[in-house]
Amino acid sequence: MTEFTEVADLKEVPPGERKRVEVNGELITLFNIDGELFAIYDRCPHKKTAPLVRGTLNGLGIKCPNHGYRFDLKTGKCDRGTEWDTQTYQVKIDNGKILVGPNKT
Repeated sequence: MTEFTEVADLKEVPPGERKRVEVNGELITLFNIDGELFAIYDRCPHKKTAPLVRGTLNGLGIKCPNHGYRFDLKTGKCDRGTEWDTQTYQVKIDNGKILVGPNKT
């Protein structure tokens, strides 16, 4: 992804909520943590089957619902080692719309 794409209305992802979207065939989950938005690739890289949208939030991290791997929502870093790091994406708001942009990692 090389440019920003509109994916949702801001009101669809209020603080404390999440929403899975698809951008150019990629599943991405949006998280609103205390009014700050994050976007992360939705599949755990460990088995590529676990949807992170179903994971448990732990501070600014999301734990894989299958095996508990934790991913930092800002950086995509995994607590089990760099070979499991995942993609995060830029997020911006424009006139009440959420836009997801190029990979940060």
